[in-house]
Amino acid sequence: MSRKAQTIDEVDQAVKFNEPIDPNHPFFTDFSGLRGEFEDRIVYKNLNVKKVNGVFTFNAAQDGGNKSILFLGGMRGSGKTSELAKYAEKLNSSECFFCVTCNIDQELDLNELEYMDILILQLEQLTKRLSKYDFTVDEGIKERLEAWFTKRETEIKKDLKIEAELEAGVEIETKNPFFSLLNIFGKFKTGVVGSNERATVVRQNLKNNFNSFATIFNEFIEEVNYSLRHNEVAQEILFIVDGLEKTLSANTRKKIIIEEQNRIDKIKAYTIFTLPIELMSQTPNLSQFSSVQAFPFVKLIERDGTEDTIAFEKFKEFVYKRIDSRLFENEAIVHKAIKYSGGSPRELLKILETTAFYVEDDQQQIDEIALDKALHRLANQTAQYITEPMLEKMKKIIENNRAGKDTPFDDLLQAMLENIYVMEYNSGSYKRINPILERSNLYQQYVQG
Repeated sequence: MSRKAQTIDEVDQAVKFNEPIDPNHPFFTDFSGLRGEFEDRIVYKNLNVKKVNGVFTFNAAQDGGNKSILFLGGMRGSGKTSELAKYAEKLNSSECFFCVTCNIDQELDLNELEYMDILILQLEQLTKRLSKYDFTVDEGIKERLEAWFTKRETEIKKDLKIEAELEAGVEIETKNPFFSLLNIFGKFKTGVVGSNERATVVRQNLKNNFNSFATIFNEFIEEVNYSLRHNEVAQEILFIVDGLEKTLSANTRKKIIIEEQNRIDKIKAYTIFTLPIELMSQTPNLSQFSSVQAFPFVKLIERDGTEDTIAFEKFKEFVYKRIDSRLFENEAIVHKAIKYSGGSPRELLKILETTAFYVEDDQQQIDEIALDKALHRLANQTAQYITEPMLEKMKKIIENNRAGKDTPFDDLLQAMLENIYVMEYNSGSYKRINPILERSNLYQQYVQG
Protein backbone atom coordinates (compact mmCIF):
# COMPACT_ATOMS: atom_id res chain seq x y z
CA MET A 1 0.00 0.00 0.00
CA SER A 2 1.32 3.44 -0.92
CA ARG A 3 2.14 5.76 1.95
CA LYS A 4 2.18 9.52 2.39
CA ALA A 5 5.17 11.23 0.81
CA GLN A 6 7.51 12.88 3.33
CA THR A 7 10.23 13.72 0.79
CA ILE A 8 10.23 14.80 -2.87
CA ASP A 9 11.57 11.39 -3.89
CA GLU A 10 8.51 9.73 -2.34
CA VAL A 11 5.95 11.83 -4.25
CA ASP A 12 6.02 9.56 -7.30
CA GLN A 13 4.79 6.49 -5.40
CA ALA A 14 2.17 8.52 -3.49
CA VAL A 15 0.42 9.85 -6.61
CA LYS A 16 -0.04 6.63 -8.60
CA PHE A 17 -3.46 6.99 -10.21
CA ASN A 18 -3.87 3.35 -11.26
CA GLU A 19 -3.99 2.09 -7.66
CA PRO A 20 -7.58 1.45 -6.49
CA ILE A 21 -8.51 3.45 -3.40
CA ASP A 22 -11.25 2.10 -1.14
CA PRO A 23 -12.89 3.95 1.78
CA ASN A 24 -10.51 2.35 4.30
CA HIS A 25 -7.39 3.51 2.47
CA PRO A 26 -5.63 6.48 4.12
CA PHE A 27 -5.68 8.30 0.75
CA PHE A 28 -9.46 8.07 0.35
CA THR A 29 -11.25 11.41 0.01
CA ASP A 30 -15.04 11.65 -0.14
CA PHE A 31 -16.20 14.16 -2.77
CA SER A 32 -19.91 13.65 -2.05
CA GLY A 33 -22.02 16.72 -2.73
CA LEU A 34 -19.37 18.41 -4.87
CA ARG A 35 -20.33 17.13 -8.33
CA GLY A 36 -22.95 19.70 -9.19
CA GLU A 37 -26.33 18.11 -9.91
CA PHE A 38 -25.04 14.60 -9.18
CA GLU A 39 -25.73 13.35 -5.63
CA ASP A 40 -25.22 9.97 -3.97
CA ARG A 41 -28.95 9.62 -3.44
CA ILE A 42 -29.39 9.34 -7.21
CA VAL A 43 -27.58 6.00 -6.97
CA TYR A 44 -29.47 4.92 -3.84
CA LYS A 45 -32.85 5.80 -5.37
CA ASN A 46 -32.06 3.81 -8.50
CA LEU A 47 -31.24 0.79 -6.32
CA ASN A 48 -34.45 1.23 -4.27
CA VAL A 49 -32.38 1.92 -1.15
CA LYS A 50 -33.65 4.15 1.65
CA LYS A 51 -31.70 5.75 4.48
CA VAL A 52 -33.62 5.49 7.74
CA ASN A 53 -32.04 6.97 10.88
CA GLY A 54 -28.65 6.86 9.21
CA VAL A 55 -29.03 3.19 8.17
CA PHE A 56 -29.24 2.11 4.53
CA THR A 57 -32.11 -0.32 4.03
CA PHE A 58 -33.52 -2.38 1.19
CA ASN A 59 -37.06 -3.77 1.31
CA ALA A 60 -36.78 -7.20 -0.32
CA ALA A 61 -40.50 -7.92 -0.03
CA GLN A 62 -41.33 -4.74 -1.91
CA ASP A 63 -38.42 -4.36 -4.34
CA GLY A 64 -36.87 -7.83 -4.65
CA GLY A 65 -38.57 -8.32 -8.00
CA ASN A 66 -37.44 -5.03 -9.56
CA LYS A 67 -33.78 -5.94 -10.18
CA SER A 68 -32.57 -2.52 -11.27
CA ILE A 69 -29.60 -2.12 -13.59
CA LEU A 70 -27.70 1.15 -13.23
CA PHE A 71 -25.08 2.40 -15.69
CA LEU A 72 -22.82 4.99 -14.06
CA GLY A 73 -21.13 6.81 -16.90
CA GLY A 74 -18.46 9.44 -16.88
CA MET A 75 -15.10 10.62 -18.09
CA ARG A 76 -11.88 8.81 -17.30
CA GLY A 77 -10.29 10.02 -14.11
CA SER A 78 -13.52 11.27 -12.52
CA GLY A 79 -13.11 8.89 -9.57
CA LYS A 80 -15.76 6.28 -10.41
CA THR A 81 -13.79 3.33 -8.99
CA SER A 82 -13.29 4.99 -5.59
CA GLU A 83 -16.93 6.07 -5.59
CA LEU A 84 -18.11 2.52 -6.29
CA ALA A 85 -15.91 1.22 -3.47
CA LYS A 86 -17.63 3.73 -1.18
CA TYR A 87 -21.08 2.50 -2.25
CA ALA A 88 -20.02 -1.12 -1.75
CA GLU A 89 -18.95 -0.40 1.83
CA LYS A 90 -21.98 1.72 2.76
CA LEU A 91 -24.57 -0.63 1.29
CA ASN A 92 -23.03 -3.94 2.42
CA SER A 93 -25.04 -4.87 5.51
CA SER A 94 -27.70 -7.19 6.90
CA GLU A 95 -30.33 -4.49 6.24
CA CYS A 96 -29.24 -3.84 2.68
CA PHE A 97 -27.06 -5.54 0.06
CA PHE A 98 -24.51 -8.31 -0.25
CA CYS A 99 -22.10 -6.35 -2.45
CA VAL A 100 -20.01 -8.30 -4.95
CA THR A 101 -17.43 -6.19 -6.80
CA CYS A 102 -16.11 -7.51 -10.12
CA ASN A 103 -13.02 -5.68 -11.40
CA ILE A 104 -12.85 -6.91 -14.96
CA ASP A 105 -9.58 -5.06 -15.63
CA GLN A 106 -7.91 -7.17 -12.94
CA GLU A 107 -9.58 -10.53 -13.58
CA LEU A 108 -10.21 -10.84 -17.33
CA ASP A 109 -8.40 -10.46 -20.65
CA LEU A 110 -8.93 -6.86 -21.74
CA ASN A 111 -7.76 -7.63 -25.29
CA GLU A 112 -10.50 -10.17 -25.89
CA LEU A 113 -13.57 -9.61 -23.73
CA GLU A 114 -17.23 -10.50 -24.11
CA TYR A 115 -20.29 -10.18 -21.91
CA MET A 116 -20.28 -13.93 -21.17
CA ASP A 117 -16.83 -13.52 -19.58
CA ILE A 118 -18.26 -10.92 -17.21
CA LEU A 119 -21.17 -13.17 -16.23
CA ILE A 120 -18.80 -16.03 -15.39
CA LEU A 121 -16.72 -13.60 -13.32
CA GLN A 122 -19.86 -12.46 -11.48
CA LEU A 123 -20.70 -16.06 -10.58
CA GLU A 124 -17.14 -16.77 -9.46
CA GLN A 125 -16.82 -13.62 -7.33
CA LEU A 126 -20.25 -14.18 -5.76
CA THR A 127 -19.41 -17.78 -4.88
CA LYS A 128 -16.00 -16.78 -3.49
CA ARG A 129 -17.71 -14.34 -1.13
CA LEU A 130 -20.31 -16.91 -0.12
CA SER A 131 -17.62 -19.52 0.63
CA LYS A 132 -16.39 -17.33 3.52
CA TYR A 133 -19.70 -17.66 5.38
CA ASP A 134 -21.07 -20.42 7.55
CA PHE A 135 -24.10 -21.29 5.44
CA THR A 136 -24.90 -22.77 2.06
CA VAL A 137 -27.75 -22.54 -0.45
CA ASP A 138 -30.31 -25.03 -1.65
CA GLU A 139 -28.56 -28.20 -2.85
CA GLY A 140 -30.99 -28.57 -5.74
CA ILE A 141 -29.92 -25.33 -7.44
CA LYS A 142 -26.25 -26.17 -6.92
CA GLU A 143 -26.76 -29.56 -8.54
CA ARG A 144 -28.62 -28.04 -11.48
CA LEU A 145 -25.86 -25.47 -11.98
CA GLU A 146 -23.20 -28.16 -11.86
CA ALA A 147 -25.14 -30.33 -14.31
CA TRP A 148 -25.63 -27.39 -16.71
CA PHE A 149 -21.94 -26.48 -16.74
CA THR A 150 -20.83 -30.11 -16.91
CA LYS A 151 -22.92 -30.53 -20.06
CA ARG A 152 -21.34 -27.41 -21.55
CA GLU A 153 -17.88 -28.72 -20.68
CA THR A 154 -18.59 -31.99 -22.49
CA GLU A 155 -19.74 -30.12 -25.60
CA ILE A 156 -16.71 -27.81 -25.49
CA LYS A 157 -14.27 -30.71 -25.23
CA LYS A 158 -15.96 -32.34 -28.20
CA ASP A 159 -15.67 -29.15 -30.26
CA LEU A 160 -12.02 -28.75 -29.29
CA LYS A 161 -11.40 -32.46 -29.96
CA ILE A 162 -9.75 -32.96 -26.58
CA GLU A 163 -10.22 -35.62 -23.92
CA ALA A 164 -8.92 -33.75 -20.86
CA GLU A 165 -11.03 -31.53 -18.66
CA LEU A 166 -10.85 -27.77 -18.85
CA GLU A 167 -8.02 -26.46 -16.72
CA ALA A 168 -8.65 -26.45 -12.99
CA GLY A 169 -10.27 -23.34 -11.63
CA VAL A 170 -9.50 -22.40 -8.04
CA GLU A 171 -7.79 -23.87 -5.03
CA ILE A 172 -10.07 -23.95 -1.99
CA GLU A 173 -10.77 -26.23 0.93
CA THR A 174 -12.67 -29.21 -0.53
CA LYS A 175 -14.96 -29.43 2.51
CA ASN A 176 -16.37 -26.03 1.66
CA PRO A 177 -20.01 -26.40 0.45
CA PHE A 178 -19.25 -24.16 -2.52
CA PHE A 179 -16.14 -26.05 -3.64
CA SER A 180 -17.73 -27.70 -6.69
CA LEU A 181 -19.23 -24.47 -8.01
CA LEU A 182 -16.02 -22.51 -7.42
CA ASN A 183 -14.06 -25.14 -9.30
CA ILE A 184 -16.49 -25.06 -12.23
CA PHE A 185 -16.65 -21.25 -12.46
CA GLY A 186 -12.88 -21.09 -12.15
CA LYS A 187 -12.50 -23.53 -15.06
CA PHE A 188 -14.76 -21.50 -17.31
CA LYS A 189 -13.09 -18.22 -16.38
CA THR A 190 -9.74 -19.82 -17.22
CA GLY A 191 -11.31 -20.99 -20.48
CA VAL A 192 -12.20 -17.48 -21.63
CA VAL A 193 -8.81 -16.00 -20.75
CA GLY A 194 -6.81 -18.84 -22.29
CA SER A 195 -5.84 -19.52 -25.90
CA ASN A 196 -7.89 -17.79 -28.60
CA GLU A 197 -9.22 -21.06 -29.98
CA ARG A 198 -10.39 -22.32 -26.59
CA ALA A 199 -11.83 -18.93 -25.56
CA THR A 200 -13.79 -18.67 -28.82
CA VAL A 201 -15.28 -22.15 -28.42
CA VAL A 202 -16.16 -21.62 -24.75
CA ARG A 203 -17.84 -18.28 -25.42
CA GLN A 204 -19.75 -19.52 -28.45
CA ASN A 205 -21.08 -22.53 -26.55
CA LEU A 206 -22.28 -20.35 -23.69
CA LYS A 207 -23.92 -17.87 -26.06
CA ASN A 208 -25.64 -20.68 -27.98
CA ASN A 209 -27.20 -21.78 -24.69
CA PHE A 210 -27.80 -18.32 -23.25
CA ASN A 211 -31.53 -18.62 -22.59
CA SER A 212 -31.10 -21.68 -20.39
CA PHE A 213 -28.01 -20.05 -18.82
CA ALA A 214 -29.99 -16.91 -17.92
CA THR A 215 -32.74 -19.05 -16.38
CA ILE A 216 -30.41 -21.01 -14.15
CA PHE A 217 -28.33 -17.90 -13.32
CA ASN A 218 -31.48 -16.12 -12.15
CA GLU A 219 -32.62 -19.17 -10.15
CA PHE A 220 -29.25 -19.29 -8.41
CA ILE A 221 -29.43 -15.59 -7.56
CA GLU A 222 -32.89 -16.03 -6.03
CA GLU A 223 -31.80 -19.01 -3.93
CA VAL A 224 -28.75 -17.08 -2.71
CA ASN A 225 -30.96 -14.08 -1.89
CA TYR A 226 -33.25 -16.35 0.15
CA SER A 227 -30.27 -17.78 2.08
CA LEU A 228 -28.80 -14.33 2.70
CA ARG A 229 -32.08 -13.15 4.22
CA HIS A 230 -32.64 -16.37 6.17
CA ASN A 231 -29.15 -16.13 7.71
CA GLU A 232 -29.49 -12.37 8.32
CA VAL A 233 -26.44 -11.56 6.19
CA ALA A 234 -28.13 -9.25 3.68
CA GLN A 235 -31.42 -8.65 1.87
CA GLU A 236 -30.25 -8.96 -1.75
CA ILE A 237 -27.18 -9.34 -3.96
CA LEU A 238 -25.74 -6.21 -5.60
CA PHE A 239 -23.14 -6.74 -8.33
CA ILE A 240 -20.75 -3.87 -9.04
CA VAL A 241 -19.02 -4.35 -12.41
CA ASP A 242 -16.11 -1.96 -12.83
CA GLY A 243 -13.23 -1.54 -15.28
CA LEU A 244 -15.03 -1.73 -18.62
CA GLU A 245 -13.55 1.57 -19.81
CA LYS A 246 -10.06 0.05 -19.45
CA THR A 247 -10.62 -2.45 -22.25
CA LEU A 248 -8.25 -1.70 -25.12
CA SER A 249 -10.87 -1.25 -27.83
CA ALA A 250 -13.91 1.02 -28.09
CA ASN A 251 -15.45 -1.64 -30.36
CA THR A 252 -15.13 -4.19 -27.54
CA ARG A 253 -16.93 -1.87 -25.14
CA LYS A 254 -19.69 -1.21 -27.64
CA LYS A 255 -20.07 -4.91 -28.37
CA ILE A 256 -20.45 -5.76 -24.68
CA ILE A 257 -22.93 -3.04 -23.74
CA ILE A 258 -24.86 -2.19 -26.89
CA GLU A 259 -24.87 -5.38 -28.93
CA GLU A 260 -25.46 -7.54 -25.84
CA GLN A 261 -28.15 -5.42 -24.22
CA ASN A 262 -30.84 -8.05 -24.81
CA ARG A 263 -28.75 -10.54 -22.83
CA ILE A 264 -27.99 -7.99 -20.10
CA ASP A 265 -31.73 -7.39 -19.76
CA LYS A 266 -32.38 -11.11 -19.19
CA ILE A 267 -30.11 -11.28 -16.13
CA LYS A 268 -32.27 -10.46 -13.12
CA ALA A 269 -29.89 -9.14 -10.49
CA TYR A 270 -29.27 -5.70 -9.04
CA THR A 271 -26.19 -4.47 -10.90
CA ILE A 272 -24.13 -1.30 -11.29
CA PHE A 273 -22.02 -1.10 -14.45
CA THR A 274 -19.51 1.65 -15.15
CA LEU A 275 -20.26 3.05 -18.59
CA PRO A 276 -17.43 4.38 -20.80
CA ILE A 277 -17.83 8.00 -21.83
CA GLU A 278 -18.20 7.20 -25.54
CA LEU A 279 -21.32 5.12 -24.80
CA MET A 280 -23.14 7.86 -22.88
CA SER A 281 -24.66 8.92 -26.21
CA GLN A 282 -26.51 5.57 -26.14
CA THR A 283 -28.48 6.65 -23.06
CA PRO A 284 -31.88 6.73 -24.88
CA ASN A 285 -31.24 3.17 -26.06
CA LEU A 286 -30.02 1.81 -22.71
CA SER A 287 -32.77 3.59 -20.78
CA GLN A 288 -35.30 1.17 -22.24
CA PHE A 289 -34.24 -1.46 -19.69
CA SER A 290 -31.95 0.37 -17.24
CA SER A 291 -31.10 3.70 -15.66
CA VAL A 292 -28.14 5.72 -16.95
CA GLN A 293 -26.62 8.41 -14.75
CA ALA A 294 -23.75 10.77 -15.58
CA PHE A 295 -20.93 10.83 -13.02
CA PRO A 296 -19.19 14.16 -13.60
CA PHE A 297 -15.96 15.75 -12.44
CA VAL A 298 -15.98 17.82 -9.25
CA LYS A 299 -17.17 21.32 -10.15
CA LEU A 300 -14.44 23.74 -9.06
CA ILE A 301 -15.56 26.81 -11.01
CA GLU A 302 -19.05 28.03 -11.88
CA ARG A 303 -19.97 29.31 -15.32
CA ASP A 304 -19.54 32.88 -14.11
CA GLY A 305 -15.94 32.13 -13.09
CA THR A 306 -16.42 32.06 -9.31
CA GLU A 307 -14.54 29.34 -7.40
CA ASP A 308 -16.24 26.77 -5.18
CA THR A 309 -14.32 27.18 -1.92
CA ILE A 310 -15.58 23.92 -0.42
CA ALA A 311 -14.49 21.93 -3.50
CA PHE A 312 -11.01 23.47 -3.40
CA GLU A 313 -10.68 22.67 0.33
CA LYS A 314 -11.71 19.05 -0.30
CA PHE A 315 -9.07 18.73 -3.04
CA LYS A 316 -6.46 20.18 -0.67
CA GLU A 317 -7.40 17.39 1.74
CA PHE A 318 -6.98 14.96 -1.18
CA VAL A 319 -3.45 16.31 -1.84
CA TYR A 320 -2.30 16.50 1.78
CA LYS A 321 -3.38 12.92 2.46
CA ARG A 322 -0.81 11.87 -0.14
CA ILE A 323 1.90 14.53 0.17
CA ASP A 324 3.01 16.20 3.40
CA SER A 325 2.13 19.92 3.30
CA ARG A 326 5.76 20.77 4.21
CA LEU A 327 6.82 19.66 0.72
CA PHE A 328 5.05 22.64 -0.87
CA GLU A 329 6.66 26.06 -0.71
CA ASN A 330 3.22 27.55 -0.07
CA GLU A 331 -0.46 26.62 -0.31
CA ALA A 332 -0.97 28.82 -3.38
CA ILE A 333 0.96 26.18 -5.39
CA VAL A 334 -1.50 23.49 -4.30
CA HIS A 335 -4.44 25.75 -5.12
CA LYS A 336 -3.03 26.41 -8.60
CA ALA A 337 -2.46 22.69 -9.27
CA ILE A 338 -6.04 21.95 -8.22
CA LYS A 339 -7.40 24.68 -10.48
CA TYR A 340 -5.62 23.21 -13.51
CA SER A 341 -6.91 19.71 -12.73
CA GLY A 342 -10.40 20.80 -13.79
CA GLY A 343 -11.91 18.83 -10.91
CA SER A 344 -10.46 15.49 -12.05
CA PRO A 345 -8.67 13.54 -9.28
CA ARG A 346 -6.59 11.71 -11.89
CA GLU A 347 -5.55 14.88 -13.72
CA LEU A 348 -4.45 16.39 -10.40
CA LEU A 349 -2.33 13.35 -9.59
CA LYS A 350 -0.75 13.60 -13.04
CA ILE A 351 0.06 17.28 -12.45
CA LEU A 352 1.63 16.53 -9.06
CA GLU A 353 3.65 13.63 -10.46
CA THR A 354 5.07 15.77 -13.30
CA THR A 355 5.71 18.72 -10.97
CA ALA A 356 7.81 16.58 -8.62
CA PHE A 357 9.85 15.52 -11.65
CA TYR A 358 10.83 19.15 -12.27
CA VAL A 359 11.95 19.88 -8.71
CA GLU A 360 15.72 20.48 -8.73
CA ASP A 361 17.85 17.84 -7.00
CA ASP A 362 19.11 20.25 -4.36
CA GLN A 363 15.60 21.49 -3.48
CA GLN A 364 13.45 20.08 -0.69
CA GLN A 365 10.15 21.68 -1.69
CA ILE A 366 7.83 21.99 -4.67
CA ASP A 367 7.86 25.57 -5.94
CA GLU A 368 5.89 27.46 -8.59
CA ILE A 369 8.74 27.17 -11.11
CA ALA A 370 8.45 23.35 -11.06
CA LEU A 371 4.65 23.55 -11.29
CA ASP A 372 4.74 25.90 -14.27
CA LYS A 373 7.23 23.68 -16.09
CA ALA A 374 4.95 20.69 -15.46
CA LEU A 375 1.84 22.54 -16.65
CA HIS A 376 3.62 23.72 -19.79
CA ARG A 377 4.78 20.20 -20.65
CA LEU A 378 1.39 18.59 -19.95
CA ALA A 379 -0.41 21.32 -21.90
CA ASN A 380 1.59 20.86 -25.08
CA GLN A 381 1.44 17.07 -24.78
CA THR A 382 -2.36 17.27 -24.46
CA ALA A 383 -2.66 19.59 -27.47
CA GLN A 384 -0.49 17.46 -29.75
CA TYR A 385 -3.31 15.78 -31.70
CA ILE A 386 -5.95 18.49 -31.66
CA THR A 387 -7.45 19.24 -35.08
CA GLU A 388 -8.64 22.54 -36.53
CA PRO A 389 -12.34 21.59 -36.25
CA MET A 390 -11.72 20.89 -32.56
CA LEU A 391 -10.28 24.36 -32.10
CA GLU A 392 -13.40 25.84 -33.71
CA LYS A 393 -15.57 23.73 -31.41
CA MET A 394 -13.65 25.11 -28.40
CA LYS A 395 -14.47 28.66 -29.52
CA LYS A 396 -18.14 27.68 -29.75
CA ILE A 397 -18.14 26.15 -26.24
CA ILE A 398 -16.59 29.32 -24.81
CA GLU A 399 -19.13 31.47 -26.67
CA ASN A 400 -22.03 29.32 -25.40
CA ASN A 401 -20.78 29.39 -21.80
CA ARG A 402 -20.54 33.18 -21.87
CA ALA A 403 -24.12 33.31 -23.15
CA GLY A 404 -25.28 30.81 -20.52
CA LYS A 405 -26.17 28.27 -23.22
CA ASP A 406 -25.55 24.50 -23.38
CA THR A 407 -23.44 23.13 -26.24
CA PRO A 408 -25.29 20.57 -28.43
CA PHE A 409 -23.80 17.09 -28.76
CA ASP A 410 -22.17 15.82 -31.95
CA ASP A 411 -19.47 13.31 -32.94
CA LEU A 412 -16.72 15.90 -32.71
CA LEU A 413 -17.68 16.85 -29.16
CA GLN A 414 -17.78 13.13 -28.33
CA ALA A 415 -14.18 12.71 -29.49
CA MET A 416 -13.12 15.76 -27.45
CA LEU A 417 -14.76 14.34 -24.32
CA GLU A 418 -13.08 10.98 -24.82
CA ASN A 419 -9.67 12.66 -25.04
CA ILE A 420 -10.46 15.01 -22.11
CA TYR A 421 -9.94 18.07 -24.30
CA VAL A 422 -13.32 19.09 -22.91
CA MET A 423 -14.56 18.36 -19.39
CA GLU A 424 -18.19 18.10 -18.33
CA TYR A 425 -20.03 18.81 -15.10
CA ASN A 426 -23.51 18.57 -13.54
CA SER A 427 -25.47 15.99 -15.54
CA GLY A 428 -23.27 16.68 -18.56
CA SER A 429 -24.97 20.00 -19.36
CA TYR A 430 -22.02 22.22 -18.41
CA LYS A 431 -18.87 21.78 -20.47
CA ARG A 432 -15.58 23.68 -20.40
CA ILE A 433 -12.15 23.38 -21.99
CA ASN A 434 -9.63 21.33 -20.01
CA PRO A 435 -7.71 24.06 -18.09
CA ILE A 436 -4.41 22.35 -18.83
CA LEU A 437 -5.13 22.69 -22.55
CA GLU A 438 -5.70 26.42 -22.18
CA ARG A 439 -1.99 26.82 -21.39
CA SER A 440 -0.85 25.16 -24.62
CA ASN A 441 0.75 27.11 -27.45
CA LEU A 442 -1.87 25.79 -29.88
CA TYR A 443 -4.78 27.02 -27.76
CA GLN A 444 -3.16 30.38 -27.14
CA GLN A 445 -2.56 30.88 -30.87
CA TYR A 446 -5.86 29.67 -32.31
CA VAL A 447 -8.48 30.08 -29.57
CA GLN A 448 -7.27 32.64 -27.06
CA GLY A 449 -5.84 34.83 -29.81
